[in-house]
Amino acid sequence: MQDRKYSVTPPDKVPEARVIAHVPLPDAVYAVLRRRILNNEFAAGERLVESRISEEFGVSRTTLRSALRELANENLVEISNRHGCYVARMDLDEIEDTCFARFLLEASAVSENVDWLTPELFDALDSEIENMKLAALSGDMASIVDADTNFHGVIISAGGRTRVAELWHLLDGQMGSIMRSSIDELGIDMNEIAQRHQLIVQALRTKTSDIIEKAIKDHYVGS
Repeated sequence: MQDRKYSVTPPDKVPEARVIAHVPLPDAVYAVLRRRILNNEFAAGERLVESRISEEFGVSRTTLRSALRELANENLVEISNRHGCYVARMDLDEIEDTCFARFLLEASAVSENVDWLTPELFDALDSEIENMKLAALSGDMASIVDADTNFHGVIISAGGRTRVAELWHLLDGQMGSIMRSSIDELGIDMNEIAQRHQLIVQALRTKTSDIIEKAIKDHYVGS
């Protein structure tokens, strides 16, 4: 396999440089690796060689392992004492299970009343959809994942169910792996992602609880 070149301090023109400069080193390494995994610069099943990455990033094995543990928590890598660290993809059963949990939590948080549906909320949702479209144009899966998390975060927070929102956010970390895996397994196009979120906005604009709940269900556990 051809050696890769990594850099924890990329050129100033690369946005990652600003991230690295303002966060703790393990978090910076995590952020760079996460972005590259989500953007498929590391393929599913590819081994991440600790010695090579730590040397080229200029960080200790301890720092790198801290970053890899965070990625493992998000199901983006698998770590084995025997086989090392590999880029992971969630299987369809795992995807369906997590998405069903998201549907139950999100639907229960927002479908009882519609008082929280304000013009400001729709502006925020439309803004995140635009971010998805721009990210899709450049093939930036990591930014799509961030926009997706923000989009649903707007909805779940507006619903006003604090404890439900807390439980829902526990699954945030897995959404990157779910979306990357879904694209690989199901052949979903990145441009489709924005379209799927637009269907939720259309349902919310009806201010009809049954329609909203169905749209959220279709989004998470539909075909």
